[in-house]
Amino acid sequence: MDQRITVIEQFQQFKEIKMQIDLKFKTAILFFLVSFNILAQDFELFKVQSAYYPNQTIEDSETGREVGFWEWNAQLAIPQRLKNEKTVLIHQLSYTNLRTDVEGTFANDETEASKDFHAISYSLNWIQTLGPKWNLAVNLSPTFASDFDQSLNADDFFFLGNALAIKTVSTKFKYGFGLAYTTSFGRQLVIPMGMISYHTNNMALDIILPNGLSVVFNKDKAFHYGFQARLNGGFFNNTSDIQIVNDEIDRVGYARLNIGPKIGFRFNETIKINLEGGMAIARRLDFVDPEGETFDRTPENGPFFKVGLSFSPKRKSK
Repeated sequence: MDQRITVIEQFQQFKEIKMQIDLKFKTAILFFLVSFNILAQDFELFKVQSAYYPNQTIEDSETGREVGFWEWNAQLAIPQRLKNEKTVLIHQLSYTNLRTDVEGTFANDETEASKDFHAISYSLNWIQTLGPKWNLAVNLSPTFASDFDQSLNADDFFFLGNALAIKTVSTKFKYGFGLAYTTSFGRQLVIPMGMISYHTNNMALDIILPNGLSVVFNKDKAFHYGFQARLNGGFFNNTSDIQIVNDEIDRVGYARLNIGPKIGFRFNETIKINLEGGMAIARRLDFVDPEGETFDRTPENGPFFKVGLSFSPKRKSK
């Protein structure tokens, strides 16, 4: 009889411990999701995406030279909650591949060639609660960006980052301002930042200046749709010959503004497929030699298509 009572007591203790662990885990996840929602509609633990830009004629080209692009990106985010319950750290690893495809007449020869550029970065995202309505979001991103045709060196390394102060006006509206050191414009720049976020039950509007805006309808439904204008780019160290430039090239700058509709399909509240398309405008493709002279090989505006797959934690019930 005593043994039976002991077993029952141990089982009850085990259930209580398990409930406490489950409660702490759910509380941590909830805290993560609330903190992540400061900056974006969805926090993505893992994401892969690819974008295609068909060949377009290089501006001012008299020989019909064309250039097109493929982009691939994968990223993994690992959240970490600190004991003070006011700080969240997000460790993010990211890899990007940019492939340039060129064709046309070069040195009186018909040529088709490709060249790949790569970027590998670790980002530390620090989200700090400053008060009932204010939060501070800081991102530090040491990055290696190069063609990687030779061994890594100091010229491949870039230290990027930004800081944004965010005020929560209401459950629907947030705004913020800050500063960024970025290569999104195809060169290294220090720029001011601004943010506006307005979310309702059906719609989400997110503006991060100067990078772009996004509006999504049916945001919490399995099928959602919207429109976006997003600026992105990169700045890479170059160590080998480039077909469309005769001179020795030290750095390559690339940027474009994608404008168009997007649709998304969410499965089981965690897996999402995104499809985007439209026009790539305000494009930039610059080659910089060791003396600092820039050779402009920017293609004309053209269409793009993008597909992405992401995994996000389940949202808290409202």
